[in-house]
Amino acid sequence: MRRLNKLLLLLIIFTVFSVQPAFAKTVYYDTYKHWAESEIDFASNTLKVFKGYGDFTFKPENNITRAEFITILARTAYRQNQMNEVYTSDMNYSDMSSKHWSHTFVISMYEHLKGNGSFSFKDIFPGTNFNPDKAITREESAALIAAFCKESIYDNTLVFKDVSKSNKFYNEIKRLNNAGIVVGYEDNTFRGNTNITRAEAAALIKRVYLDIKTSDSSKYLTKLEFMPIKGEDMYSYFGTYNLNTTNTNDKKFIKAKDTLEYVSFGGYIFPEDSHLYDLNAVETMATLRSAGYYNVTGTNFYMITFGSYNESEKTQFANEILMNIIARNDFKDSELMQVFAAVSKYDVKESLYMGALEKWDSITTSNNAKANILFYRYAYYIKNNNKAMLQTLVYDDLKKANDIPSLLDINWGLTAGAASLDFRNYSFGKYSFSLYKDTTYYRYSLNPVAPVTYNSKIVELVNLLLIEKSVKPSTANLADYQSIFSKYSLNRLYVLNFIGEKERAFVEGINDYEIIKTFDLYKTTKSTTDDTYTGILKKVKE
Repeated sequence: MRRLNKLLLLLIIFTVFSVQPAFAKTVYYDTYKHWAESEIDFASNTLKVFKGYGDFTFKPENNITRAEFITILARTAYRQNQMNEVYTSDMNYSDMSSKHWSHTFVISMYEHLKGNGSFSFKDIFPGTNFNPDKAITREESAALIAAFCKESIYDNTLVFKDVSKSNKFYNEIKRLNNAGIVVGYEDNTFRGNTNITRAEAAALIKRVYLDIKTSDSSKYLTKLEFMPIKGEDMYSYFGTYNLNTTNTNDKKFIKAKDTLEYVSFGGYIFPEDSHLYDLNAVETMATLRSAGYYNVTGTNFYMITFGSYNESEKTQFANEILMNIIARNDFKDSELMQVFAAVSKYDVKESLYMGALEKWDSITTSNNAKANILFYRYAYYIKNNNKAMLQTLVYDDLKKANDIPSLLDINWGLTAGAASLDFRNYSFGKYSFSLYKDTTYYRYSLNPVAPVTYNSKIVELVNLLLIEKSVKPSTANLADYQSIFSKYSLNRLYVLNFIGEKERAFVEGINDYEIIKTFDLYKTTKSTTDDTYTGILKKVKE
């Protein structure tokens, strides 16, 4: 069987390299069904920081040297702009010179650790010799990694029996263990003096890459997200039209709209076909508007989208659209999605914007549309930096404790400052974590309300302690609203972060993450969801 597996892999290797050389993928026959097969593949083919041997082997159980590990870590850091490559240094190990193949990587790491704050390169590798070809240990690799992985969601006590608080890298090992980057053995030992293998190094590098990626706060909570509405990506007539109409204005509008749509999707109007199109479509829309044509939404939408008008003029057109929406009852959800995506860019009147949203709310039967109405209401006050109103809106939503039907039953009578808002009031919902205000885990452990199990996750915020419950609340009531809840969660966290309620954002975020992990939807979005919530929680954790 082993021979058959090797023959199959060699056939794959031959096929990959001979048939599609431009897209060749490195394949190692000795990593097939290895516990780190996917990590080795990621480090070799996605990151391209690891190389195998000339005989198509990776030798996963071989030890990795100090020079080799620093090289792959440096390459990973270069890719993510976490470290600069340097060519000169005052590093003074007697056995390292520019003639060594890893010299540039090693001195780059040496210089980078000067700004680390906690420890230097010499603290990891003391003495007069560096010994570049010596196998690196678990403790040495952890210390190097810690210079790049500085955030952890959890703050659990370190349980490694062989790592005391006097260890010079205790805090770093604890942080990396909480981040899931460094793991111990079944007997709760770390074994810091044990050498790591090439397979273990590949696994570490993948974790480091993902940790650095999710530590970039600029990637998370940067915009609101909306539910999909069928047809929203198509240009609409914004009303019901008979394409065989004899009404002159209707015929002008249809021809102008169809022309703009055709050209916008890359169509070219040949001279012999010009009679089929309106070569002055925007001007036609403007003429219809000036003549009092009933479909103000249609004419103004296309004037805003395709016309060369200034900001003030487009704002006026947008306000007219909102008035037209309030006066009509014949719009589809997809049409209103297009409208609000357009008018939300301008400084339209609050009364018109909210009036049009409320009108949409009154005529739609779609839960996706109702969710988007909720999100567009957030969007208006975010654009206008009205944090007082946002506080009122999101606080009212928090009180509904993730009950989606209640959330979609929007309260249009809310006003800013109408009630005292205590964002540290956690009595509204059911949480996966027990919450203790104004304490630390140390103080809690002196007089625990309930015993903490070995596997319980612990988080210590500035003013709040979170301890994972052994029995999680039921999420059965959300089974039919998985997509809506997922979008609502991200948008609510965006608003909480925007108004500066980071503690509440963390609590809701970590709870939402636990909820989403129970969804069927999570099975197909696990990697993206894990990255998203890890990044969000790091961003809002104080």
